[in-house]
Amino acid sequence: MKETQQMYPEAFYNFQLLCDAVLHRDLIQARLVLEEQSQCLFESERPSWESMMVFLTSMNRSLYNFILYRTSLSLHQCCFENSKLMHKCHTRQQFFDLAEQILEAYCSELRCDSCRGNYITRAKAYIDWNLDKPLRLEEVAARVFISKTYLSELFTSYTGMSFTTYVTRQRMQRAKKLLLSTRMSIHDVGQACGFYSSAYFSTVFTRQFGLSPSRYRTAMAQLPTDDRRDYA
Repeated sequence: MKETQQMYPEAFYNFQLLCDAVLHRDLIQARLVLEEQSQCLFESERPSWESMMVFLTSMNRSLYNFILYRTSLSLHQCCFENSKLMHKCHTRQQFFDLAEQILEAYCSELRCDSCRGNYITRAKAYIDWNLDKPLRLEEVAARVFISKTYLSELFTSYTGMSFTTYVTRQRMQRAKKLLLSTRMSIHDVGQACGFYSSAYFSTVFTRQFGLSPSRYRTAMAQLPTDDRRDYA
């Protein structure tokens, strides 16, 4: 006669809310989610070692897979080190101590320099692909799965400028290239760089380079082709 395998509830497998909190490095929220989600484990006075192992193993793997899918970061070493600790879990207190250790390990990895650089790289790529659109800090932060406050800090730390200043600089660099390499109208160049008002585009461009877009194009056209590179 085959032995019936124990069925565990969804709380043992669906860790989306907890993973999202960890991805945003919000340990307080992650702890709250963990406490609520693990209640099913402690409905009896003495939860089984097996059930705690299943819960923690599933949580650990869910965190690894979620971070890999959302950020392309493979924290395999972190996942492996966490899995080696599972045998230490025999009591309720040990369960929460180990769960906390797992959460902190992933949050710590997500704070490391290489991860921070990855966030900036991905944020810059998103900005460059969307310079023709309105770009808000909140939107870009959501795209790279970090808070707007943290992304703002990263931009200042890695680029030496604010998010807004960086976006404006990229828009202006694109505008210069389009003015030199195409016959697009000033209005169309502005729109291609995220400015829906020709007057505002001209104001920002003039403030940056000391010449209006039309005067810049005319001035550059009078230079030899090789010399234009110094101004592009």
